[in-house]
Amino acid sequence: MVKNHLKIAFRNIIKHKSFSVINIVGLAIGIACSILIFVFVAHELSYDKYHEKADRTYRIAVRASIGDTKINQTYSSSETFRRLLEDFPEIETGVKFLDVGRTPITMGEETFYESRFFAVDSTFFDVFSIPLIQGDPKKVLADPNSMVMSEDTALKYFGTTDAVGKILRADFSYGPGSTDFEITGVSENVPVNSHFHYDLLASSATFPTFINNTGWSSNNFITYVVLKEGTTQVWFDEKLKKFTRKHMGAERFDAWVAKGNFWEYFLQPITRIHLTSDLNGEFEANGNETYIYIFSAISIIILLIACINFMNLSTAKSSLRAKEVGMRKVVGSGRSRLVFQFLSESVLLSYIALALGIGIFLVLFPLYENLIGKQLNIPYLDSFVVIPLVLAFGLIVGVISGSYPAFFLSSFKPIAALKGNKSMSKGGSWLRNILVIFQFTISIFLIIGTLAVNQQLKFFQNKQLGFDKEQVLVINNPGSLSNTVNPFKEELRKYSSIIDVSGSNTLPGRSFSNIGFGAEGVEESFTLNLCVCDYDFLDTLKLEMVQGRFFSKEFTTDSHAAVLNEKSAELLGWEDPIGKKINNWASKKGNFVVIGVIKDYHYESLHQEIRPQALFLSGGYYTNVERYISVRLNTENISGTIKHIESKWKEFAPQMPFEYSFLDQDYDNLYMNERQTRKLFSIFSFLAIFIACLGLFGLASFIADQKTKEIGIRKVLGASVTRIVKNLNKSFLKWVLIANLIAWPIAWFAMNRWLENFAYRIGLSWWMFVLAAVLAVFIALLTVSFQTVKAALKNPIDSLRYE
Repeated sequence: MVKNHLKIAFRNIIKHKSFSVINIVGLAIGIACSILIFVFVAHELSYDKYHEKADRTYRIAVRASIGDTKINQTYSSSETFRRLLEDFPEIETGVKFLDVGRTPITMGEETFYESRFFAVDSTFFDVFSIPLIQGDPKKVLADPNSMVMSEDTALKYFGTTDAVGKILRADFSYGPGSTDFEITGVSENVPVNSHFHYDLLASSATFPTFINNTGWSSNNFITYVVLKEGTTQVWFDEKLKKFTRKHMGAERFDAWVAKGNFWEYFLQPITRIHLTSDLNGEFEANGNETYIYIFSAISIIILLIACINFMNLSTAKSSLRAKEVGMRKVVGSGRSRLVFQFLSESVLLSYIALALGIGIFLVLFPLYENLIGKQLNIPYLDSFVVIPLVLAFGLIVGVISGSYPAFFLSSFKPIAALKGNKSMSKGGSWLRNILVIFQFTISIFLIIGTLAVNQQLKFFQNKQLGFDKEQVLVINNPGSLSNTVNPFKEELRKYSSIIDVSGSNTLPGRSFSNIGFGAEGVEESFTLNLCVCDYDFLDTLKLEMVQGRFFSKEFTTDSHAAVLNEKSAELLGWEDPIGKKINNWASKKGNFVVIGVIKDYHYESLHQEIRPQALFLSGGYYTNVERYISVRLNTENISGTIKHIESKWKEFAPQMPFEYSFLDQDYDNLYMNERQTRKLFSIFSFLAIFIACLGLFGLASFIADQKTKEIGIRKVLGASVTRIVKNLNKSFLKWVLIANLIAWPIAWFAMNRWLENFAYRIGLSWWMFVLAAVLAVFIALLTVSFQTVKAALKNPIDSLRYE
C-alpha cells in the first residue's frame, strides 16, 4: 500500500510540475531560512553554558545613583571582593579580572601589542572550565610573574603549544613597568560562545598595588563568584542589599539614602550576561535578547508562509483531482485511506524540500557567517538525536502543511466529483483568502520593520554628534613612545597634509574612567567621566566652547584646571561655573579651577543620554600616559599621509609596530548589533516576501486556468485585455489592502517598542507605512499580472475549447 501511495505521489508531482516546483522551492527556502535563523538563535542562547559550574557562577555588578549621576558598571574594588568572601560563607570560590590594557609584548626581536591581556587570581580555572593543554590549573597562576596563554597565542609567538618555561617581556606604562613573565600554562582557545576572550593571563600577584588596595572606590576589577550548591540568586541578592549599609555605616548610609542616593551590588548569572547586560566595563559588545525574540518570530513566520503556500496551492488544485477522488470512493476507498494518501504526498514533498533546504543551508552558511560577522556553532551536530529530529521536522512540516488539503480533498462527494463539479473548489476559497491576507500582513510588517531599522541607523550616521569623527586617524599605541610623545606629535604637525594632532587617554566610543568629585557650594558628592587630554584636543575633534576657554600653554596654572561639559554644569546647578572649584572626592585632593565649558558631545553611543564629563590637562595632576594620538588629516593623498606618519613612527619607535585605526570606524562599531539586525531583517524580509510571491504566482496561475472559459466568453462579448486583467487582479488587490489595515497597527506597536531601546531615536513616519503599502501592492500586481495578462491574451477560440 505504501509503495502504491509513493508511486501515485511521484506521478502527481511530475504531472503538476509547476505546482510541485513552486511548493518544493518555496518550502525549501523557508526551511533553509529557518535553519539559518535557528543556528544564530541557538548560538546566542548557548553563551557561557559550557562551564561546569555555569548554573552557580555570577558576576558582581554595581548600580548606583549619586546626586543626578547614574552608575551601572561591571567594576568593583579588590576590597569589595575581600569583604564579600569574609561576609558570605555561601561563596564557594571567586576570581577577579584586571584589564591591564593594550600592552607591548616582546619575544626576542619581535614585539606585538596585546589587547586581550588580563591579570587574574589563581582561582581562575576553578571558576571557568577552559581546559589546559599544558600546566596544572591549581598552580599555573599562583606565583607572581607567571603567565598562561591561549593555544593560538602560543602558536603566534613560539610556533608550538609546547611553550611552558619560555619567557615573554611585557612593558607596562604603570605599576610593574618592564616585566619578564614565565609561561606556566597553555590553555585551549576560549570558545566563541563566551562573553570574554583572552590571549594572555598574568597572575594578579604581579600587581600588588592593585590587589592590596583597600580603597572601596578603587573600582578596577571585574569580579565573579561561584555560589555553593543550594544557594539561590534571589536569596543572595537580598543579603547583598545589606552589604553596603554594613560597611558604610548604618547611620551614614541611611542619611545618604534619604537624600536619594544609593549604591547596590547585584549578581548577574554568567549565562545571561551576553544577552541581557549592557553595563559600563563589558569585556566585549554583547548581544540583545530582544533580537533573539525578533528573529525567532521571523524564523517561525517564514516557515509558516512556506507552509501556507503549500496549503493554498494544494487546496487550489483540488478540483484538478476531483475525478480521481470520486473514482477512488466508488471503488471502495474510505476517507481515512484518502487522507493517508494525500498526507503521504504532502510528507514526500516536505522531505524533498527538506533535503533541498538543508543543501541550500550548507551552501549559504559560510556566506551567512561572513554577513553577520560571527563564527557560529551549529548546535547538536555531533548528537545522535540529530537525524531523528530532522526526520521528525520533515514529518511535522508535511503533516501541518498537508492537513487541510488532505481532509478537504477527501470530503468530496463521489457523484459531484465524477461530474467534475468545480464549485467544490469554492469550499477552500475562504481559507485561501485568509492565508493570502496573513502572508501579506507579515510581509508588510517586515517591510515597515526594515524601513524603521534603516532609518534609525541612518539617524545614527547623520546625527550631529558635537564632534567631527571624519578624517581622524587614531594611533593606538603611543605608550611605546615613552617620553618622546610630544616631539613625535610636533614632527607630525610639520607635515602639510596634517591639520591637527592631539593626545588623550580616551576618545569618543572608548571606555571612560568614572571618579567621584566634590565641588564648592555643592553639599553632595557626584561622579564625572574623565578625559585627560592635551592642549590640541578641542581643535582636533572640533569641539565647541560655550563658556570660558580651553587649556592653553600660556597659563601654567592649567595643570590644575578643569573644563566641564554642559551636562556637568547643569548637574552642579552652576549658571556661571568659570572660576569655581571641584576636587577629587576620594582623596579630598586636587583642587581644580573650572576654566571653561564645552558644548555637550556624544562621547558614548546614542543608546544613552550624554553624561557629565570633565576634561583635565595631560601631564598635570592626572599624569596618565596618553593612550591615543589623534591626527586630523586633510582629504588629499590620505594613503601618502599615512605612509609619512608610519615613517616618523619608525624613527621614534623602531622596534614597535605601527597600529592605527580611524575614529569614524571605531565609533560606528558601537552600532554593530543594529547593523547586523538591519542586514538580517532586510534579507529575511526579502525572502519572506519572495516565498509569499511564489505562492501568489501559483495561485494566480490556478485562478487563470479555472477562469479560462469565462475569459474566452468575455473576449467574444467584446471585453478588452485591460478590463479582463483588471477583473482578475481585483481580488488580489483587495487581499493586499486588507493586509495593510491589519499590519499597520501591529508594526506601529512593535517598532515603537524596539525604538525605546535608544535614548536618541526617530519617530515612525507616515511615509513608511504608505511606502510599505505601495511596495506590497506593486509586488502583488507584478507577481499575478504575468499570469493574468497571459490568460487575457489567449485566443478566445482556444479558451472556449479548453477541456
